[in-house]
Amino acid sequence: MQPDASSPRRVTRHRRGRGLLRPPSWLLFALLGCLAVAVVVVTPGWVGELLWEAVPLAAVAAMVAGIRRHRPPAAPAWWLMTAGVGVWAAADLLWTGWYVAAGDAGAVPRWVDLLYVPMYPLIALGLGRLQRGPVRAGNGGVTLDAVVIVVGIAFLYWTLIFNPYLGVGSLREADHLTALLYLGLDMVVVFMGARLWFRYGNQSVSYVLLSQGFTALLVADAVYTTTLVGDGNPGISLLDGSGAEVVGSAAWLLWLVLMGTAALHPSMTGAQDALPSNALTVMRGGVFLSIACAGPVSFLIGLGPGPVTLTRADIAVPLALLTCLSAFLIIRLVVGTSAAQRRAILLDEQAAELSRAAAEQSALQELISHRAMHDPLTGLANRALFNDRLEQATARRSASARHALLLLDLDGFQHVNDGYGHPVGDQLLVQAGRRLREIVREADTLARLGGDEFAVLLEDVTAAEAGEIAERVVEAVAEVFTVGGYALHVTTSVGLYMIAESADAQEALRDADLALYAAKAAGKNQISVFHPGLRVERLDRARIAEGLRRALEEDEFVLNYQPVVDLRTGEVHAVEALLRWHSPEGVVPPDAFIPTAEETGLIVPIGVQVLRRACFDARRWHERYGIAVNVNVSGHQLHRPGFVATVLDALADSGLPGEALILEITETALLATGQQETARVIEFLSELRTYGVRVAIDDFGTGYSSLAYLQHLPVDVVKIDGAFTGYEAGTDTASRQRHALTRAIIGLCESLDLPAVAEKVETAEQEEFLRDMRCPLGQGYLFSKPLPAHDLDRLLAGGTGLDRPGRVGGLLAG
Repeated sequence: MQPDASSPRRVTRHRRGRGLLRPPSWLLFALLGCLAVAVVVVTPGWVGELLWEAVPLAAVAAMVAGIRRHRPPAAPAWWLMTAGVGVWAAADLLWTGWYVAAGDAGAVPRWVDLLYVPMYPLIALGLGRLQRGPVRAGNGGVTLDAVVIVVGIAFLYWTLIFNPYLGVGSLREADHLTALLYLGLDMVVVFMGARLWFRYGNQSVSYVLLSQGFTALLVADAVYTTTLVGDGNPGISLLDGSGAEVVGSAAWLLWLVLMGTAALHPSMTGAQDALPSNALTVMRGGVFLSIACAGPVSFLIGLGPGPVTLTRADIAVPLALLTCLSAFLIIRLVVGTSAAQRRAILLDEQAAELSRAAAEQSALQELISHRAMHDPLTGLANRALFNDRLEQATARRSASARHALLLLDLDGFQHVNDGYGHPVGDQLLVQAGRRLREIVREADTLARLGGDEFAVLLEDVTAAEAGEIAERVVEAVAEVFTVGGYALHVTTSVGLYMIAESADAQEALRDADLALYAAKAAGKNQISVFHPGLRVERLDRARIAEGLRRALEEDEFVLNYQPVVDLRTGEVHAVEALLRWHSPEGVVPPDAFIPTAEETGLIVPIGVQVLRRACFDARRWHERYGIAVNVNVSGHQLHRPGFVATVLDALADSGLPGEALILEITETALLATGQQETARVIEFLSELRTYGVRVAIDDFGTGYSSLAYLQHLPVDVVKIDGAFTGYEAGTDTASRQRHALTRAIIGLCESLDLPAVAEKVETAEQEEFLRDMRCPLGQGYLFSKPLPAHDLDRLLAGGTGLDRPGRVGGLLAG
């Protein structure tokens, strides 16, 4: 079905189509205006005069419409020019009315011509307002250019109009004086129009139309003057002739059309914001050349081929005008040259500034690049640069050129940071970096990877050379550091990896890290060379870690309990909870999984599970027999902020009183974490002691072994490591020394009123030896192996397992 042509959609479509084809208003006005000019100039008599008046009235209407439509920033300037055109239209309307009424142009009074005069100052003022700032503002070259144009046109006026007019001696006639007044005012308008054009050039179509309109006005006034002169003196003007009046009329009307078109053009709004154009361009040079030649050429043409009588004025005035024109042209050239020189200097300065900026930018980029690739503290290469160098080295290695990788960190650095503060620790890192830089070769890459971890890439070395450098590193770091008046001692563990031909950068770092781990696990302050077995150990640790996670979820951990007995009476004073892992593959001994649990942090949830289960099991033993339970606590657990709450929750949930719980802590866990961490751990333990919980130092003598620590630590029980009790008695020097140390430890504990527990008592001879030294308590297979909870129930109830079962309680009882 075809849509109805009268439907709203169809009508809208037609309207849109007509709107798209409609020409812009300024172009429509220009075309109609030119058509009107053509009609007017060929229509004779008063009819033509009446048609004439339609053009100025239409120009005024167009200018008003353009100002209201576009609302230009320089609206006052446009209103002044509109007023000027309006004054001209009103004066012309009066002249035409008088002419039509009288039927003779000669009947129109000469004072009517004076009514046109206000148009010129209004136009000039509008042009001045149209340009931002006063006439002298901006570049002086623009004003000089306009002056050159005015002087050149004055030369033409003199040659074509002034001189012929002066020559006939009719200056006193009013119409000729009026014509001269018009021409003088034209010079002002031409000056402002030329300055407008030179300042803005072709940046605004509206301004170009204005400039063309003023040119038409100038031509019209010039032709009008020649017609007056020609009427009185036929043949003395080059422009005199029957067509001059037609040309003058057409020029006036064209000026009006161009004024209206300029106001309607959209560019009239943005022209005020255009930047001045002061450059001495080829177009300006051409205009100046034409102006410089037009006056003299017209003067020579006016002389004619025959003999001519010249007055003094005929020579003096052209010479003066030519001198002025030449002077202004020279000044303009000088100004242009100076401006060009200033621009050249400015460009040189800008080029120098750009060069400096480029140099600064390059330096800044180098600085940024250096900072991006270097450690800000030590100035060594950082991880990014080291990885890049390592990738390059692994890419170009060969069988004849091997590379080595050293990974090392500072043992004990954390104690320095905690004990002396981070500024001291930072300076220690700086000094360590300097020492390492003195050891490595110039071609090697030394980097700080972060924290206290360093790396060295040794290129084109043998295994022996790499080992020698690693030994020098260990020796250099072991020397005392002096920082801030402190003498600091640290050591280093080094992992050495001879990069295989098939290894990439990441594999090299991984294997070197395995070697470093092995060096630290072996006791630190030493070198560990990578071997494939370390990868197997790493896989074992990963498998154990995965199994530990499963064991937590599947409840595969069980607790066995080993009694702590009185060496004099055989009474059970406490039991120690010992963790066992019953995995689907079999029972895993603690030595096989505890280190991995510590390394992965799984010891924390495992420790919580052990603590809670031990508290629940021990409640019945404490209620029936009054004995306590010993639970081992990892250093990772101690350093957790919620450790105290975890212990108190276990006691509260199980109903076990605090005095029935003894937390066993190694010397290393208590003292090897720096002063700040140690102080916090002591604070935690002291708080727990207020709830009755007691603290036992486990494996005493194997850690820091400083007996003075016992006076300051929150300790209630000392457990002597089996290394001091696990040997048979002897008379050799080593036995006597070991026995002396054991006696000293037991004596110190007795003097401090701290119960001592001898671990790993396995023979009657050891029991007798400890009893002779007045050691009150013992623990070991001599008395009982670790038992499940239900077996311990039978043991405590009087079953088998102890030579002297029965009474419980005593030194460790709650």
